[in-house]
Amino acid sequence: MTTAAPDDAVDATAWTPAWGQALSDCRDADDEPGFADVTVRLTAPAAIGGDRVRLELSNRFGGEPVQIGRSAVTVSGRTVAVTYGGQPAASLAAGTSLWSDPAELAIRHGDNIAVDLYLPEPTPYATAGGFRFDRSQPGDFAGAADFPLAGLTTEDVDTSREFPAVNTGATSDPAGTGWSLPAGGPFLRTIEVAGAKANAVVVALGGSSTAMGWPQYAAGLLSAGDKIAIINRGISGNRIRLDAPPKTPSWGRAGLARFDEDVLGTHGVSHVVIAYNSNDWGLPGRVTPLDEMPTLEQLIGGYEELITRSQAAGLQVILATVTPLAPETLSDAGREGFRQSLNDWIRACGHRYADFDAAIRSKADPSRLEAQYAAPDNTHPNINGEKRLAQTVITRLGFKAESAATAE
Repeated sequence: MTTAAPDDAVDATAWTPAWGQALSDCRDADDEPGFADVTVRLTAPAAIGGDRVRLELSNRFGGEPVQIGRSAVTVSGRTVAVTYGGQPAASLAAGTSLWSDPAELAIRHGDNIAVDLYLPEPTPYATAGGFRFDRSQPGDFAGAADFPLAGLTTEDVDTSREFPAVNTGATSDPAGTGWSLPAGGPFLRTIEVAGAKANAVVVALGGSSTAMGWPQYAAGLLSAGDKIAIINRGISGNRIRLDAPPKTPSWGRAGLARFDEDVLGTHGVSHVVIAYNSNDWGLPGRVTPLDEMPTLEQLIGGYEELITRSQAAGLQVILATVTPLAPETLSDAGREGFRQSLNDWIRACGHRYADFDAAIRSKADPSRLEAQYAAPDNTHPNINGEKRLAQTVITRLGFKAESAATAE
């Protein structure tokens, strides 16, 4: 991917990612139409604070240029216009990314950062990540206090909220038993802040359980004084060894293929948490061809390559054990045996690890998720489960360990 170098107004070493996502090819997402004369709003929590902000936009998987008509960032009622080379509009060529100019805006740890991108021209939904974002009715509403949501009338919009949002019911579930679906959306890859040097930048590399938000919950367990950023680079359906199959490109490039871009390409990264699901061996023969099934040695080799590349870059590595499989796969004793053997290796390989399996598995039946941590499909963690994984990671990283619950 070609990345336009930012014209920094300050020393580049001062910039720290406050939020990020892994992007994939979403042109197969039939449930998301394209854009034309609409504004998209992505609202993301700040893992770390600062007094300046800049955006990284990406058209990594698009086949044609993306025209950005205008952009704005809003935090706690304060809005700043975003420019690119001094201009309010920008063009993202296919396969490239672009940094905005720095903008003066105070952001605190835990603040919700609303990023608005006005897309004036017909634009495919192509390069994206995350689960939720807002799109407006036709028009340029970048920075607007009242954001008229697509498909709603003015009377439907709750203007008592600073940023009215849609599809938030799952994440607002007070019992924590529903789906954990963190915000994301198209074209925005990273939000960076400047003004406070980070003590650590942790990148989470993984599949759906990572994409579903434990990194954001982990960042929320820390205090502003910790000055630690935790960045989510998880992709649902992602595998370590193999790219997504042609029919579902949104599952992303293999972890080995995107490591340099998504981990080493995260500014200031100091730690990496390698937290994958069972996709490498759970999908072959069910969703993908059976000949894609790895041996245990091949998959361990993939982990070892990620570890070697991380250590060569001076990163501290934390592995995560794999949580129980989908109920429909438990009838295949070979797959559950594969999971158990991989987890045995992770626990014994000599590297630091977060025991996700022990944290949320059932005490009565260790091959299944504990009911209080299971999403409605009994495969993925629910909100409670994601928060439990967040506590487990914070403990294993050694950050604020005295206030985070352990996995035992």
